Amino acid sequence: MARLRLGKLEWSALERLLRLLPVSGEGVLVGPGVGEDAAVIRAGEGFIVAHVDPITAAAERVGYLAVHVAANDVAVRGVRPQWFMPTVLLPEGAEDELAERVFRDMARALRELGGVAVGGHTEVSPGISKPIVVMAAMGYTRGRVVLTSGARPGDVVLAAGRLGGEGAGVIAWDFADRLRAAGVPPEVIERARGFVEEISAVEAALALRDYASSMHDPTEGGLLQALREVALASGVCIRVDLRRVALDPVVKAVTGAAGVDPLRLLSSGSVVATVPREHAERSVQALRSRGIQCSEVGVVEEGPRGLVVLESEEGERRVEEDIVDEIYKLWQA
Repeated sequence: MARLRLGKLEWSALERLLRLLPVSGEGVLVGPGVGEDAAVIRAGEGFIVAHVDPITAAAERVGYLAVHVAANDVAVRGVRPQWFMPTVLLPEGAEDELAERVFRDMARALRELGGVAVGGHTEVSPGISKPIVVMAAMGYTRGRVVLTSGARPGDVVLAAGRLGGEGAGVIAWDFADRLRAAGVPPEVIERARGFVEEISAVEAALALRDYASSMHDPTEGGLLQALREVALASGVCIRVDLRRVALDPVVKAVTGAAGVDPLRLLSSGSVVATVPREHAERSVQALRSRGIQCSEVGVVEEGPRGLVVLESEEGERRVEEDIVDEIYKLWQA
């Protein structure tokens, strides 16, 4: 029996498991599938878009992270997230103050988004060492819904937002001693901690919804896993020029000191989108007019499904397997 690795299940394993479940039914337009961020269910004259995500690779600010991470997966469908249902699992021996802190963090994030909690569950659970929040998010639209599987050969690949910012923020909160020992200045650690409060991709995604052929939320596995999932879902190959991928100097400093690759690191707050070439300039302008960093980093090509080709000064590299997020290296150390 093969042992499962940390993080997301590889798609080959998950697809095998999903075959055990009923996944289609009346009104289900998009169910579980490779790279797809959220379900799409017909409701009346429109569509409910729904997603659920856990926060397991962080110990601090988990309530805040949970709201925004789940919201982003609805937003990259081109739909504004409205309703949220948290499951909060607290470790044995947890004090009231911890539970209140998680809920205050959730409340702050919900107010930022204009969202509301409509249900959920909270318990003290055996066998866990830190709080875990599993968040469901939903939205409704009568308009267009964008899929991960919509990328087509010839499309331009855009990367918007701060790549690796979420991961750098988690490292600054949960592994600050390691950063200090590596000589990272206190002001850099404090700035990175602030990235945890800058992980919403909702406005970036909504700015792109009229132009994008596909959108995806780079969470676990970062930019490179997000590109691979778009390529898998769309049945295409993606070619990326790493020299055009912009990285925040603070992200570089934190990830360098921690010994992790920022392109393979938690990246909530960013968006990967493919757009027809004729819409590329307008898409970039729409983002930059909102103060959102954006780079044209690659192109969609015909080729082996799921292949990502990385170009750099050193030549070409191929990404042909799912990526384990770099954050797990630190929890295992």
